[in-house]
Amino acid sequence: MPVSVNVRDAIQLPSDTIQFLIREIRKRFFAGDPPSGRHLLVEAPLEEIEAALGRQSYAPNWEFSYYKRGEVLNLARVVHEERTAKGRTYEWWQTHVRGWDRPDGIALHGHWELEPTERANDHLEGVGFDAKRGMANLQDALERSALSYTEVEIDR
Repeated sequence: MPVSVNVRDAIQLPSDTIQFLIREIRKRFFAGDPPSGRHLLVEAPLEEIEAALGRQSYAPNWEFSYYKRGEVLNLARVVHEERTAKGRTYEWWQTHVRGWDRPDGIALHGHWELEPTERANDHLEGVGFDAKRGMANLQDALERSALSYTEVEIDR
């Protein structure tokens, strides 16, 4: 008689510890400077911003992206959309949103890019990267939420 084993029940991994280690490695070896330029400043607690975007299918993205120094928010919304970039058709894209704590609120910045787990090399090379579309998607998400925002220019 065959034996059936549920792997999840058989292996108990300390997921909080693994998540912490991944984030620490990311901070140390895969870090970059925050972007300059247009940001959307939201005067609300971080948890409220995460919840508002989360209700629109934005999810934590810490493990799949470089660390931008000082970021306190890192979310992505993945969509299926056939789009051609550099002569090739890609299907999985994301709006990637990051946030930084400021004295007057959380400064959010977004960009549109290939989803990194599907096309890692092309993602890293910036194929299809679109800052304007990412900011437009972020602005649209904020307008659909109850959060108000102001546009600010940040020079890093």
